[in-house]
Amino acid sequence: MIIRSAVLEGSVKVPDQPEFDRYMKEQVVPAIGTFPGIRNVELRRIAKADNEAPAIYMIFDLHFDDLAAMNTALVSETRSRVRDQIKKGMAPFDGRVYHIVFEKMV
Repeated sequence: MIIRSAVLEGSVKVPDQPEFDRYMKEQVVPAIGTFPGIRNVELRRIAKADNEAPAIYMIFDLHFDDLAAMNTALVSETRSRVRDQIKKGMAPFDGRVYHIVFEKMV
């Protein structure tokens, strides 16, 4: 199992958080779920972190059977459309987005 995590490191102003979170949960997660070969999409938001931890606001976890399935999804037309949809909701977010790919060991 491969998990590609999209990390949103930064912040959203408190008044904007409910709408931002709703958009990510109700619009973006279902859209990502249409990627070819995807097994599951999870959305996690930081509830508590150590003082030294980076300022991560939320993480999307995309589950695939293997790297080949992930790579197929990443070059798909579906992903291009979803990226446009994600951009529409990102204005309240101040920070950077990066990806980490994990191999599930257990």
